[in-house]
Amino acid sequence: MKSTKRYEVYRTAIAIGIALLLGYILILITVFPKGDIVFFDKLKSAIKDANDAFRTFLISPILKHRRGHWVFNLRGFIQWINESVPIMITGLAVSLIFTAKHFNIGAEGQLFLGAAIATGAAIYFPSIPIITPIVVILIASLVGAGWSAIPGYLKSKWNASEVVTSLMLNYVALYMGLFIIKTFLRDPNAGQLVSLKFSDSATLFLLNTRYRWHSGILIALGMSIALWFVMKKTTWGYKVRLIGNNKHFAYHSGINTQKTFFQVHLLSGAIAGTAGIIELLGYYGRFVWLYSPGYGWDGIIIATLARNNPIYVPLAALFLSYIRVGAKTMGRYTNIPPEMVSILQATIILLVTAEAFLSQMRQRAIEKEAKSTEEAIAGGDINE
Repeated sequence: MKSTKRYEVYRTAIAIGIALLLGYILILITVFPKGDIVFFDKLKSAIKDANDAFRTFLISPILKHRRGHWVFNLRGFIQWINESVPIMITGLAVSLIFTAKHFNIGAEGQLFLGAAIATGAAIYFPSIPIITPIVVILIASLVGAGWSAIPGYLKSKWNASEVVTSLMLNYVALYMGLFIIKTFLRDPNAGQLVSLKFSDSATLFLLNTRYRWHSGILIALGMSIALWFVMKKTTWGYKVRLIGNNKHFAYHSGINTQKTFFQVHLLSGAIAGTAGIIELLGYYGRFVWLYSPGYGWDGIIIATLARNNPIYVPLAALFLSYIRVGAKTMGRYTNIPPEMVSILQATIILLVTAEAFLSQMRQRAIEKEAKSTEEAIAGGDINE
């Protein structure tokens, strides 16, 4: 219903507004001066400092102050876009699995192990422009699909909890990936545990070489459109949505729910498996992680904000990466810790997922739409 969709947009916007207001209050408390000063002088000074810090937080990813003027911040903009790419892809993977009402939370392990194994191809595969990065990404995708297939198979075959199995496999993937890098692909001349450099033909095309703005954003947006089309315009996507809404009804309608569940796990893992290697191919040029980067967990936040709709995932990912880049910039120029953004994330997620939050608004909107529909039908009957 249109009213329900409109309600979700309003609720998400209000949740973000409340979170930003909470962030401003926290900044105000942090910068509140100490010492023997008149309270109102303290408050005036704190408000001025909080306003400056909050302005930096809100606009620094796109604007910076130089010589008395606000100018476009190319470096911040590119950082914002680059940081959105991996969480955009994991958000797509998680939104797919959540649409089917399964809770495979193994995207973190899938992207890490996929990146570790695909690193070998990025180093040793013959240097063929365009072909090499495609092959590397496909290998990472296959690894992610295979890793996701394990909890998917256990769920479909023995009804094992995919939450438990996928969570445990995240740690297995982490240590397997580090073992592969350390044992077979480590750069002995580097001062830390990193892989050998990727071949030049394996890296992604750069839109800006100075700040390494890579073409991964184009891949992520293309994946969003493709997944939206699959979910909204194909029979298979309809089956997945029907299973998510009522798996018993779907089963009795003739849909092979177990097979579809397994396919969802495979596709979700394939998408998640590409997130890590695209980040490495585009920005770093080698495997550099000593621990899980956390993109898989971010994907859960993105999917929640996007209400599991692939077309909204890029917006959610861009929003999350924007406030993170803004918080980092604010932390560099003020004494406000950038970890404040974690509080904002938690507040937004709590309000968005709380069914009781603004539930009365939703009920009124549904009743109003139902009443107008009923009146339109009655009017049509009279005219006839």
